[in-house]
Amino acid sequence: MDRTAWFVVSLCVALLGLQWYLNKQDADAAAATAAAAPKTEQVSPAATPAEADSTPAASPETAPAAAVPAAPTAPQAREIATLTSRNAQGQPVATYHFRDIGGSISSVQMLGQAVNSTKPDGQDDVRINANPAQGIGTLLFGLSNDAAPVFDQACYSLLPEQSNERQVTLIAKSGELIIRKVYSLKPLQQGEKTLDGNAYVIHLTVDIQNTAAQSMQAERWGLYAGGMQQISEEEFPRYSYFVRLENGSFEKETAGYFSPWFGKKKSRVLETDCEQLEWVGAMNQYYAALIKPEQGSGNNSYYAAPTQYPLQGKSKEVEGVETALGLPAFTLSPKSGELPGGQKSFAFDIFTGPKLNIMLNAMTDEFRMLDRVMDYGVLTVISYPMNWLITLFHKWFGNWGWAIVAMTFVVRLLIWPLYRKSYMSMKRMSLLQPKMVELKTKYPDDPQKVNMEMMKLYREYGISPMGGCLPMLLQIPIFFAFFYVLQTAAEFRGAPWIGWVTDLSQTDTVWSFSALGFDLPINVLPILMAVSMIVQMHMTPATGDPTQVRIMRWMPLMFFLFCYTYPSALALYWTTTNIISIIQTIVIRRVIPEPKLEKVSAKKGRKKSFFEKMMDAQQAALAAQQQQGKR
Repeated sequence: MDRTAWFVVSLCVALLGLQWYLNKQDADAAAATAAAAPKTEQVSPAATPAEADSTPAASPETAPAAAVPAAPTAPQAREIATLTSRNAQGQPVATYHFRDIGGSISSVQMLGQAVNSTKPDGQDDVRINANPAQGIGTLLFGLSNDAAPVFDQACYSLLPEQSNERQVTLIAKSGELIIRKVYSLKPLQQGEKTLDGNAYVIHLTVDIQNTAAQSMQAERWGLYAGGMQQISEEEFPRYSYFVRLENGSFEKETAGYFSPWFGKKKSRVLETDCEQLEWVGAMNQYYAALIKPEQGSGNNSYYAAPTQYPLQGKSKEVEGVETALGLPAFTLSPKSGELPGGQKSFAFDIFTGPKLNIMLNAMTDEFRMLDRVMDYGVLTVISYPMNWLITLFHKWFGNWGWAIVAMTFVVRLLIWPLYRKSYMSMKRMSLLQPKMVELKTKYPDDPQKVNMEMMKLYREYGISPMGGCLPMLLQIPIFFAFFYVLQTAAEFRGAPWIGWVTDLSQTDTVWSFSALGFDLPINVLPILMAVSMIVQMHMTPATGDPTQVRIMRWMPLMFFLFCYTYPSALALYWTTTNIISIIQTIVIRRVIPEPKLEKVSAKKGRKKSFFEKMMDAQQAALAAQQQQGKR
């Protein structure tokens, strides 16, 4: 072999050796963590931490110095209790399912049309954290960047005398520790306010007591916040994030965070130096699962990892993320004679519910900046009032489709003065076209001279060349603001409008045909949107400005392609916008007199407008270029 071949072979061997070494390091770390986990025992259902204290303690020689109370293998979990929360009207909104392994919430079942699907073909209710492996509220041990944590596999028992329709109390003995968990529904009434969002919040207290004859130290513990993935195949997997509120700033990362373009793929991340971590969790397009620690129950660290989840109701698995909140390190004093050992308590609020903007915004006093999970980005200032309007109109009409139509009408009404002024500007500019043609005929070989003379005409007649584009430019951020509203609002999930539009969160496909090996769907609303845009374009006066002509020509195609595969609510909004614009154009033509092409008299002391200043600057630049060309 030549040198190149030897180099390639050597490089491949080196890379294989490096991969083997890294895999061995991960495996050794995982084995070491699992080996440190002692066996667990089940506490009698009647036992309490004080009563369970009579269990024989480990001798000082055998008692572990660092408590890692978890079993290396996971037994089969079973459901041992449920809690159903209700809103202010007494309607059930969520059911919490509790499992014995880990003493945790196996899933949270969404109830009610406002947060669920229409359940076609017998589809089940949406379940948050529908993960058969781990439940929300499970303790984790050995949080690390080097190996997967060990989950608490103790088998918890229900304490019936301390449980009721608003509270579930679970207890287990794990190694030398007694662990007691109390899950309780939050009251809807907070002072003088009624918070419907509290129906999706459950309060958790965790009490840990030492029964050993020596002290126990606990480090790198965590509480599982749950995992999140897309709910159905039609939704967008890129909207699955692990999120947190850190130092007053909302932060989010997708599963792609663990697979950077450059560098080694991360199996997990443990961040231990957060300045002020107020809550942490995971969310997808429509739902969120978050944990907020009470004062002293969090240590400003979080754990996150990519994982695979079964798609609800399907055998297919999809990529998702899981998160945990780090707990502060603590030490439990030993049991001494008849005196019980040391005890440590933690408290948390757990939100598992839909992303309903109005509801979340009302909860921000209790769950600071919870509304940020709506994730409107830089267009928040527009998206919030749009969402508020849609919600208001839905209360009036009872249909989200008609609420979108009504909201669009209000938006168009607000920008009516600008639209009318823009239309008149375009009309006056169309009257200027003969003079522009004369300029091009007069200076056929000097485009700079033509542009200079055109600037003079615009200034003389008081016409802004960008005046016709303003409504279009203004509508674009409004369009994308509604796009953000649509992509994160659980209200639209499974919401019908009329006829063929049965789900505003999906495309309105009425038929599909195969071509070239692909299934091509026929989506009606995007087609109507493109047609209405073309009609509107032909009703708009021709300005003669080549830039505006090109924009108007390509806009229908651009928006058609953009909206074709997106939810039908987006196409409904833009189609309604076009129809209202057509009606407004007809009104302008019939009611407002035709403008005349008159020169604007220069008033002494009058300040120039922004566009006049811009035209002066452009004319000066063209004059300088022309002067330089003559030299």
